[in-house]
Amino acid sequence: MLEQNYTIRFTLLDDALLAQFTRQQIEVDILEVVVNGLNQTDAIHEILLDELKRYYQTRPLSRVVQLEEQLQAKGITDRDLKVLHALCDGFTSKEIGEQLHVSKKTVDLIRTKLLRAYEVRTSNELIRLSIIDGLYTPRTNEAIQAEKDGLAQQREERRLTRLK
Repeated sequence: MLEQNYTIRFTLLDDALLAQFTRQQIEVDILEVVVNGLNQTDAIHEILLDELKRYYQTRPLSRVVQLEEQLQAKGITDRDLKVLHALCDGFTSKEIGEQLHVSKKTVDLIRTKLLRAYEVRTSNELIRLSIIDGLYTPRTNEAIQAEKDGLAQQREERRLTRLK
């Protein structure tokens, strides 16, 4: 009887990986297990489970977990991160406030908090360091302009609604 060889490949999707998809930082973990000469399904399953256990016990922290720990250490919240992304995209404090439904002053306070967390003096330094740290992935001008156009349209619709 011929000995059968199996190669089983699968992609692990966990919460950290899904968070990366939303942040547009895609990282895929591939675990490859080669099973030689086993015809029993139970034995193959046991080998797979052992390999999965070994993988999860030895893998380094994912990039998302590292980023989340970094944000937590600096005291940066999700709203702060939204403000940071909008700053990096070139939105003004007024535009960011309209996006997040907060005042311009609140956005300026968050900007000051971010500057202190990064120990920098200017927004340019803040943007540069956030890109280096992986907190922001630059977008195309077209994507940013489309977002600005959408905001302008929402503002106009709200204005028309108030006038009625």
